[in-house]
Amino acid sequence: MRLFFNRLTNLGVASWVCWLLALGSVALAFPGPERSGAFMARPVMQGVTAVLAAALLFCGLRALGRRRPDSALLHAGCACVLAGWLWGQHAVRTATPERPVNGSMAMVDGEVSDTLWSGPYLTNYVGRVSFTLKLERFIVEYYDQNGADRDAGRMPPVREYRSRVTVTEPDKAPYVANVRVNQPLRVQGYHIYQMSWGQTSDRMGRPMVYTVLQFIRDPGLPLVYAGFALLFLGTLLFTVRVFRVKPPELKGVAP
Repeated sequence: MRLFFNRLTNLGVASWVCWLLALGSVALAFPGPERSGAFMARPVMQGVTAVLAAALLFCGLRALGRRRPDSALLHAGCACVLAGWLWGQHAVRTATPERPVNGSMAMVDGEVSDTLWSGPYLTNYVGRVSFTLKLERFIVEYYDQNGADRDAGRMPPVREYRSRVTVTEPDKAPYVANVRVNQPLRVQGYHIYQMSWGQTSDRMGRPMVYTVLQFIRDPGLPLVYAGFALLFLGTLLFTVRVFRVKPPELKGVAP
């Protein structure tokens, strides 16, 4: 039994586990996010993932006791990534309208909301967050119009669009922040992303611009990031160990 666990904790097994997890992630990308997510959300797959995470953590502790820090970090990193994903799935299963996991808001300038919606047209009620957002202004910035765009009568390409919002949390002073593409705003565990925007008209037929903000709450994300950091450190130690050059031994050389 001890020999079996020693083999599980060696560096070769850790490397193969990393490769298998990477190949599994690539394979799950082909069916698409919805089908892959539904497949991994099955209780059987989550149970298998939990067992694998526990086994990896145990092997990492064994490797640490054998003074193999590179193998320990690789095993622990994989375990953290899987555990973070399981934590996020648990949040999805236990989500309530009072504590939703994800949803979206479609807002126009001056609108205040704390309600999340889903669906193609954001008509399905999801729940409410414990803070409010007021859209102060939605801003679209364009590149300078060149001669070709001017002659063709078209608008120049969009350089940036962002939502300037006022966040009001309970027992806190309101503050203003910008939500940009790839620069989400974090409020009470939610990442607020600039999802999209469009044009509509009010009841008087006047044109209006609206923005769509997406809210995502994933409590397991910090654990996933920690797992990636451990994997990086383990790979670095493994590289140093493999490519470390030992001085050649001198034999038969007279003093």
